Amino acid sequence: MSFVHSGGVDIYYERTGQGPALLFCHGAGSNAATWWQQIPAFSQRFTCIAFDARCFGRSLAPLEAFGHEALVADALAVLDAEGIDSAALVCQSLGGMTGARLALRHPERVWAFACCDSPLAIDHPRMLANVAAFLGEVAATELEDRALSPAFVRERPAMAWLYRQINQFNPAVHGAAAGRGGPGWGERLAALFAPEQLLALDDLRGIRCPTLFVVGAEDRVVTPAVVRDIARQVEGSRVAEIAAAGHSPYFEQAQNFNAAVLAFLVDAWAGARHGFPTAGA
Repeated sequence: MSFVHSGGVDIYYERTGQGPALLFCHGAGSNAATWWQQIPAFSQRFTCIAFDARCFGRSLAPLEAFGHEALVADALAVLDAEGIDSAALVCQSLGGMTGARLALRHPERVWAFACCDSPLAIDHPRMLANVAAFLGEVAATELEDRALSPAFVRERPAMAWLYRQINQFNPAVHGAAAGRGGPGWGERLAALFAPEQLLALDDLRGIRCPTLFVVGAEDRVVTPAVVRDIARQVEGSRVAEIAAAGHSPYFEQAQNFNAAVLAFLVDAWAGARHGFPTAGA
């Protein structure tokens, strides 16, 4: 358990395991604890670093310090603090927005990119419409919880409760939602999708590392159809659709998620050692 100072904020992170490095980037409303079903499995083969993004969990920060550039800088600060030159990114939702920008702007630091159910903050009309509709109908503090598949909530109530509790461990977010200082959390999330903050769809062609897009078959925000359309922009990328999962297949269907992502990472690392013969540098 460690902290690194980045952009005026102490960023919390944990390092587990040995081997090629992975950096886990969580979604909005969550924190590093959400990866509890991944870290024990992945750390048997990899060095796993999970961090609380600023404003989440133990990385306390004012909401005005929240934004794409700061999130990217924080991820780099964590890698630098651990002396890691290059890592594979395992990203969920908001984390995928950070991961895509890392892969594009700092390609030498990223040897693979596994992106789960992320809108990426890109200029894709159908994606943006889905995000706007969802943000318009769901309270900002309930986004992740409401994105679970209905069957998961109904059939696995204890797991759904745990998911909800993990998402509550974000005092900066919930303080803003309760009106305690500064613009609300919903406004901060919406600002990530302002036109000047978006990547162009064609920008994704600049991602040159091996890339896996994971999507829950029942995700109504980041739908499988949209993910397949986005994946066509990234040469050599793959898509893994996880059945019986909504926006968070890593939590809802952890066994299937882990199998798909681990197989991808093992293959990508083998390629990294031989110059990425198919996904290309």
